[in-house]
Amino acid sequence: MRLFLPSLLLCATLTSSLRAEVTLDPWSYTEQDLYPSALISTATVDWNGDDQDAEDKKTADDPKPKKKDIPIYGDENGWLAVDLTGVPKNAAVEVSISIDGYLKPSTWKGKVSRVTKAGEARIFPKALWDYEALLKVRQQRPVNVTFKATVNGEAIPEANETYVMRSLNDCMFYVLYDEESEDFDDFSWLFAAYVNENHPEVDVILKEALQSGIVSDFSGYQSDDPKDVMMQVFAVWNALQRRGIKYSDVSHTTPSKLVVSQSVRFLDDSVRATQANCVDGSVLMASVLSKIGITSYLVMIPGHCFLAFDLGDGEDAKRIGLETTMLGNDEIKSVEEIAHLTEKAKLTEFKASYKTFTSAVKIGNANLKKYKAELEDDSEDADADIQLISIPDARELGIMPIATSKDPR
Repeated sequence: MRLFLPSLLLCATLTSSLRAEVTLDPWSYTEQDLYPSALISTATVDWNGDDQDAEDKKTADDPKPKKKDIPIYGDENGWLAVDLTGVPKNAAVEVSISIDGYLKPSTWKGKVSRVTKAGEARIFPKALWDYEALLKVRQQRPVNVTFKATVNGEAIPEANETYVMRSLNDCMFYVLYDEESEDFDDFSWLFAAYVNENHPEVDVILKEALQSGIVSDFSGYQSDDPKDVMMQVFAVWNALQRRGIKYSDVSHTTPSKLVVSQSVRFLDDSVRATQANCVDGSVLMASVLSKIGITSYLVMIPGHCFLAFDLGDGEDAKRIGLETTMLGNDEIKSVEEIAHLTEKAKLTEFKASYKTFTSAVKIGNANLKKYKAELEDDSEDADADIQLISIPDARELGIMPIATSKDPR
């Protein structure tokens, strides 16, 4: 018995030491701000493709980490994690993260086969977001976030943090590495999530555009005639003008420490409010054009956004710019009223609308030409404020349209 008692004391000492030395720190890619638009639209995006960074998923063909890198485990595409320090190698670890009303308890269990000299490891549980709840967040609000962990069966003191759940309308533009750094990760392609070619309101707009008689059908590029494509775009433009949509410069969001963002209206919000800023109008037009198979782009230049579209489906197709803030420049009759006009009166209105349309194309083309070099620059030193966001490329990357729950009028 005398030999056994010291062994028990030694085990108790080691257990006590583990409790004292292992620490837990919350980790969030966007600090204490959470963006539902990003969480929803990137739900199926795999940032690394075939490469695996998570230690528990790596194969012999995956890149080897640097010695100073903190090893990560779990869902490498996650936005929230727990940083552990003082963890012994090959320890059995369990980590859980939850957010009242938005994130169900999300857990990772496993052994940490590799840690830094300080016993550091970053654990990303697979997040079980309540996407229906996230879709309803239209005003920012505080949320309680709980981070828990056990190491070799011993519970580490949990962390409870208050984060801010941002509005669904807040779209991330880029994320700074830290408050003093000029380095950032570009997220401008998230604006493509507000383009929703599947929204039921799109079919209503297309029906109204056909009623105008400007075109007999929407066939995209099937005719191989650029003039036919231009008339289809004009028919959509004219239908939106008849909705009475006016320019409204509402784009500011509450500042964040690391995230630069902009408020974007959803398609149905713009239609119902008959208001749209430069991004809103471009998103609205891109949604309808994407539905009929016309390749569309959101063009970001300093302090502004406009639409671009291709006149054909080939790589050498001519690209046309369109200044969507000019949608509200004409006072023309509604769809219901135009049905009672004489042919001469209809023609007069179409001419006024087409004149504005051609002016909008002229301005859009001028900006495409002005920023041509920057828009084609794919280097790391490219200007983050000048971007050409291809809607088809964003869809291929995995950026999904954010489905709003509102029905069409």
